[in-house]
Amino acid sequence: MTDYTIRINRVLDYIQEHLDSALTLEELAGIACFSNFHFSRIFSIFTGETPFQLIQRLRLEKSANLLLHRPDKKIIDIALSCGFSNTAAFSRAFREYLDCTPSQWRSSCGKNSNPGIVKSKLSEECFSWQPYIEYQQGVQLWRMKKNGQERQVEVTSLAALNCAYIRYVGPYKGDALLFERLWTRLCAEAGAQELIDNDSQYLAVYHDNPELTKDSKLRVTIAVSTSKPFEGSGRLGHLWIPGGKYAIAHFRLNSSEYQEAWDWLYSQWLPQSGYLPDDRPAFEWFPQEADQSADGRNTVRICIPLIAAS
Repeated sequence: MTDYTIRINRVLDYIQEHLDSALTLEELAGIACFSNFHFSRIFSIFTGETPFQLIQRLRLEKSANLLLHRPDKKIIDIALSCGFSNTAAFSRAFREYLDCTPSQWRSSCGKNSNPGIVKSKLSEECFSWQPYIEYQQGVQLWRMKKNGQERQVEVTSLAALNCAYIRYVGPYKGDALLFERLWTRLCAEAGAQELIDNDSQYLAVYHDNPELTKDSKLRVTIAVSTSKPFEGSGRLGHLWIPGGKYAIAHFRLNSSEYQEAWDWLYSQWLPQSGYLPDDRPAFEWFPQEADQSADGRNTVRICIPLIAAS
């Protein structure tokens, strides 16, 4: 990453963490260490959007996800938590972006949406996987079974992770060569700074819902945790993954199977679990000891942050 890319990524991280705040151009330019005049131009060149356009899009996409996955939250509370000052402004912006009102979106599970951008899979089939639950040393273990298949999901607490990262923006689904290049770059940079040790964890963090966000705007962060003090240096940005309760689903996947695994976790396990997804980032975790099998599948654990349903 260039120095400019690191600065813009720092701004994007800040925006993502403060979507409920009244973000100003001066504030964002200060984070990037650019003047107001130069910041707007540079930001637009690197992201393809003005700061306001990107903030508005992220707020609307976050609110659309919350409407689907947080039925316990009132629409006005979702609007305020996503940075809208009132329901009128929220409803108007939501309708312009997704061609329906927030209440229509929630009641139809997202099926009334802009063609080509969103198609909901939440209602395509009923719960066809049968759960069996065990408790082992404070870990809730779900065995989900269907037609002789079994998938496992653990509910447990994870410690916070301090990570170095590189980021990619654009289409990535099924592109194994892209991810190979990203991992190679990350390991080379982090290795040169001696950030990788035996306890390091390797993560892929997805910041957008592929069914809401256009492929050209999708963001993925490739990260490695480090036990050393690190706040970003060289070509690496800094990412903090908060600790807490997570669902950890175990898979063996090839490059074309990741989307189905994520969809399964949200459509089959999560609605039966008694939990709701939290706002902390969801990510893929690749254990150090795992190797790629002869059929091209990798061991991966998909981790979704949880809160108890009220």
